Order: sequence, then structure tokens, then C-alpha cells
Amino acid sequence: MLQKPTKPSRSRPGVRVARLDAFGAGIVGVATSVPAFVGYTEFARNPVTGEPLYMKPVTISSLADFTARFGGPAVPHYVVSTVSPPAVSDFTAWYTTPPPDNSVAMTGFGVQLATAGGEPGGFNFYWQMCLYFANGGGSCVIVSVGSYWAGRFPTEAPGAIPADWVPAAIRAGTAEPMTDLLGGLAAAGQAVGPAMIVVPEACQLGAGDYAKVAGAMIEQAGTLGDRMAILDLPDCLAADTIDLLQAAQKTLWTAIAPVQSFASYGAAYGPALQAEIVMADDLLYTVLVARPGGDNSVVNDILTTQAVQLYQGDRLAQVQAAIAGAFPLDGAFGTSNGPSYSVDSANYPSFDPAKTSLDTWQRALNQALLAALPVLGDMLRVVATAMNVAPPSGALAGIWAANDAQAGVWSAPANIAAAQISAPLYTMSDVEQGQFNVPVNGMAIDILRAFPGRGAVVWGARTLDGNSDDHRYVHVRRTLIYIQQSIATALRSYAFAANDATTWSAVTASISAFLTGLWQQGGLVGAKPSDAFMVSCAAGSTMTMQDALDSRMRVTVSLAISHPAEFIVLTFDQDMGG
Repeated sequence: MLQKPTKPSRSRPGVRVARLDAFGAGIVGVATSVPAFVGYTEFARNPVTGEPLYMKPVTISSLADFTARFGGPAVPHYVVSTVSPPAVSDFTAWYTTPPPDNSVAMTGFGVQLATAGGEPGGFNFYWQMCLYFANGGGSCVIVSVGSYWAGRFPTEAPGAIPADWVPAAIRAGTAEPMTDLLGGLAAAGQAVGPAMIVVPEACQLGAGDYAKVAGAMIEQAGTLGDRMAILDLPDCLAADTIDLLQAAQKTLWTAIAPVQSFASYGAAYGPALQAEIVMADDLLYTVLVARPGGDNSVVNDILTTQAVQLYQGDRLAQVQAAIAGAFPLDGAFGTSNGPSYSVDSANYPSFDPAKTSLDTWQRALNQALLAALPVLGDMLRVVATAMNVAPPSGALAGIWAANDAQAGVWSAPANIAAAQISAPLYTMSDVEQGQFNVPVNGMAIDILRAFPGRGAVVWGARTLDGNSDDHRYVHVRRTLIYIQQSIATALRSYAFAANDATTWSAVTASISAFLTGLWQQGGLVGAKPSDAFMVSCAAGSTMTMQDALDSRMRVTVSLAISHPAEFIVLTFDQDMGG
């Protein structure tokens, strides 16, 4: 690209020469910290024009940008049970220790995410964005694959979108035509700039559909050569035992086997994380209310049991009226305009849409119920605990981005504590981690470990090609991508230049200057630049004269990239004296 000449000085008479460079001054490194996220959102619209943004790569830089264009979280619905604690895989969370005062005469209660009947359950994209920004993430690309509202649209949803296009559940979909997660991946593949690809909701797909999405992520990264895929383990939200994690590991191996040639372009993390992003104080009783035709008897019975223990007379009647209003037993909850019931009490006024919004009324009723019945607060805390179980990919994308900014893409994104995370869902031992970190087939899974005082720490930095000496580590693969993309982008300015020694010399000097800067920052190892890299572009070494005549310029770059001190061995020699 021609550069603008500097303005000659005219402070005195004479001849001045303005130098005009034929090519760019040097190579500027490409961005490495921009992920592309694919998932379901409340809506997708341009806040200025109202234009629909579904299946379009959209760049944002903050959570405020995300909510303006894609809305907030899906409101989940949980079913409550009072039977003895079931198998771990059956229920999301379980409560077994009633408070010492005002306790309820029952064994305990559990909550389970309800996903049947098209309910918006399991859509975690918004919360993953919260974890991404909390862990140091910045600018990123969002591809919304559809609204999580099945069969209806919020008022913010733009335009006339076919109802049968909006999903009732998380689905793999298709790449052509673009639908659901595979369609979103195809759209993300058209974006220029992302260095990571993340699909947090894919972990909730069945094994077959998970394989489609995970395989497409790795294949896209390897084919484009400009990004890496960050994978969650399949069904990781329920994998809270070593047996379940080992089963997830085998499912992952099966999923990526068809794209093993691109395995170094992917990294998998586990187990899931216990986050601290959803607070019980932010939840309303409505997350426990049965949908139309459902059964509120369990919640109603729990609350009524405590009300009878705590109150009597008129006060008991008021509390019981509030319980009946919030959790009716006749299945009458919900109409197109709001609830079809009222609360017959001065302390719990009936809902009147002419006087107040449904949300305001529900929040007032929620506060009154919490004040009267502590067990409702216990229920909401259990729900918050269940909602806080999160796949690690969103947090890891933020960690990668922050590590790039602070230490450089050539630094391993490991030994870093995840923010807003209390602990991994499963606490793994050293022995247990070994089978994930160094499996025989090389398909390594990077484990998040619980260390005292640090929470969940990223304790692995391997790609899914762990048996490769060249591409075993995440930062090695990413450094190579960074160097390749940076040089390739800069060398476009030499297209159609004379394929002669002058151009070869300029190319060699430009690349050498870029790599010298990288070496000075610690991105390459060696006592001096000549030990860290070698650049060659000349007839007789990298190309023949026929190559030059055929307009083929070949450049060879050899690099020495640092590997981490993954295994540290301490040797103690005891001096017996004497």
C-alpha cells in the first residue's frame, strides 16, 4: 500500500525530497482476543433501526451492548419435590438441612429444571456472557441463532419472523439452510477477526447432535486456520462424579474422531463450574409456579406447613391467601394478560392491570412471601445454586482474552483462577486428572481444579492433539495462528510487486523485524534473534527460478516457540554429614 509522503520543510530555500515508501512500514500483529459466541437470545435486533440480527455476526464490547441488541436471560422453571434425595442425575439441586428455627417437618426438597412442553429451560447464553466479561473479556462477535421463546415473541422481537423458525429447545440444526447452532456456526465462519469459537449451549445436546456441533467447530477452526474452538464436555452440567466425567470424556472422543486431523485447533475443558452470577435475591417465586394446567400442590403444601407452624388467626388467613394467590391449586395460573387469580387480603392486594404492571405486583407479592415464610427463601437459594452450574467455555474465553492482553498470546492460559466462580462442580484429585491430561490417544481435557484460597483454577493448557510435539499446547497453536495470520495479512501489500531480489529482501526484512519484536516480548525462545527464528526468501533456497517466472514467491519461516514447565520435578539430596 502506498504511504502518504511527509510534507517537506519550507523554512528555508532549497530542494527537498519527500520519500514515498513502496510498501507498508512493518507487520502489525492481528487481534487474538476476539471470540465468536453462538447461541440463543431473547431477541436479536438493531436498537437503532430495528433490523433483525438473527444469524448475523454482530460485534459488541460490553454486556450493556449485548442486552441492547439481544436482551436478557431466559427465565427458567423448576419443579419441586419432597421425596427423599433422588439419584444425582435426576435432580439439579437438593435441600436437606432445614434452618434451626421455623423448620419444616419434611425430609427435604429438591428442584429440577423443567424443559418439557417447550419451556425455555437450559438456555445459558446470557449467563455465559456475564462470565466472559467478568473474566476479562472485551470485544467479541455474537451470532444469535434464534429466540428461546417457543411459539411467541417478546415485544422487542423485530419484524415478522416465522414461528416455526424459533426453536422450542436447544438444537443442532443445519448449516445449509442456516438453522440453530450449526447455522450460527456457519454464520460465525463468515466473520473476519474472531480468534476463538464458543458455543456454550452445545453441551446440553444429545451425543449425536453434540458430535455434529463439536465436529463443526473444530473443522471450521482448522479449515480457516485463524481461530481455535473452546469446547465444553458433553452433558457437563450433570457430570458431578468421576464416573460421569469419564463417560463425558469418551463421548467427546467419539465426537471429534472424524475431525482428528484438526484436533490441535480445539481445546476442551471440564468439569462444569459452580458460578456466583445468579443471586437468590434476584429471583421471584414465579420460577416455582407451575405453568397452565400444572400442579402447584407440592410448593403450596411446603409453604402452608410452615405458615401453620408460625401463624394463627387472621395473620394465618392472610398468609394462606397469599400462598393461594402465588401458587393456586386449581391450575388457573396464567392468561394472555396475566394471572387469573387475586389475593383476598389488605396486605396482599389483588392484581389490577389498570393500576400496576404484572412485574411490579409479582415483586411486591414476592417480598411479602419471603418476609412471612423463610422456607421460600430456602427454595430460591436452591434454585440459584442450580442455575449457577455453568459450562466453563464462557469463562475460559474471557481468561484467554485477558491473558493475551496481560501476558501475550504466547503465554499459556493456565494457572489462572476463574472470576465469579466458587469451585468446580467436581473436585478432582491429582491421580484422577492424569487420565484426562495425558490420555493414551492424546485427546487431552484441560481440568479446572479447586485450590485452597483460589477457587477454580485452570490447571491444564493442552489442545486435543496432545500427542503432537508441535501442537500439544494451546498457546503454541495460538502463537502459530497469530504469526501466520499477521504475516499473511501484511504480505498482501506485496501482491503484484516485482518478484525479484529487491522484493524478497523487503519481505525478509519486514518479517524479521516483526519476529524480532515478538522475541523481545518473550514470544520466542533463544539467546539472540538468530536462535529464535530464521526467515528465508530467495532463489535457490526457497524457490527455483521457474517459481520466480511463474510469479510464485515462497517464504520459509522457522520458529522456536516456548513450551510451558508443565511438569516440575524437585530433587532433594540429603547430606548425611561427616
